[in-house]
Amino acid sequence: MNNFKQRDDIYIHRLSSFFYDEGELAIRKMTPVKKHVFYTETVSGDAFILKRHQKRDRIEQQWDFFEQLQKMLFVPFQKYPNGKKFLADGNDYWTIAPFIKGRKLHYKNEKDRNAAVETLHYFHNKAKHIYVSHPIKRDLFLVRWEGRLNTFKKTAPLFKDNGFEMLYKDILKTMALHLQLAARLSWEKDEKEARLKGEWLHGDVASHNFIQNEQTFMIDFDLLRCGSQLYDYIQLGQRFLPYINWDIGELLAYEMVSERDVKKWLSAIIIPSDVIREWLFFLSRGSSPVKQYLSQMEKTWNKHHFFLKNAKSMLKSI
Repeated sequence: MNNFKQRDDIYIHRLSSFFYDEGELAIRKMTPVKKHVFYTETVSGDAFILKRHQKRDRIEQQWDFFEQLQKMLFVPFQKYPNGKKFLADGNDYWTIAPFIKGRKLHYKNEKDRNAAVETLHYFHNKAKHIYVSHPIKRDLFLVRWEGRLNTFKKTAPLFKDNGFEMLYKDILKTMALHLQLAARLSWEKDEKEARLKGEWLHGDVASHNFIQNEQTFMIDFDLLRCGSQLYDYIQLGQRFLPYINWDIGELLAYEMVSERDVKKWLSAIIIPSDVIREWLFFLSRGSSPVKQYLSQMEKTWNKHHFFLKNAKSMLKSI
């Protein structure tokens, strides 16, 4: 244990020297928040978040984006004391951003869900008519979800070995069917129109990317991209569902999207990509017993079926 602490202390000392030599940032205190993210206090008493990145183009795109956006309720990067926008350390790139004191939202709380929707609406309203020199292109979310499904297929033996083969088959069938149905809608047209209008989306509306004090701020724009903002609401809707008992009426009450987009929105939300995402994330951590997780997944899946039935009924009437 002492050896680990000693290594961490050496690493932090090396980083502190690096930030001073390359960015003229005089650090007094440096504490890990999570992997590659540090809370930092300078000798002058200012507090910052330092973050390590491995993709330079993402940093450059965020800089281009935020230089054209009003910096209200969003936490962008700022320059180092010597004026540099980021520091390069081999294949690593370090950014600095102001530390915002507050708490992370939690979607189990109704007030937090409302705050997330309101803040996201505000961000989307501001994130228009913005054009950068080299926007990062990402595959349409349906293509990414198809890839997620293919990864899911490789985990079939875990379901079979633990007595949950029927659960696996049901998730697989549902995911494949609704991916196919959603693919018939005009997503590519939406993407093209959004790019022409210079519209941007956050890309990761997890509750921990909202910080609240007197106001609610959005942080972590690593997945920022130019495209249809509807994807943020698809993801947000999926993240809300477990906390509103999979009630479609309550989900619609948040009025995330316009009436003309409800069909597309629901058609994507019923695709169980979130169930698969959480499963793959669980496996990446390799902690709790698989059988225990699958037992809980089965209970969640039964609730998902309840939502699916009601959503499909509603889609027929639209």
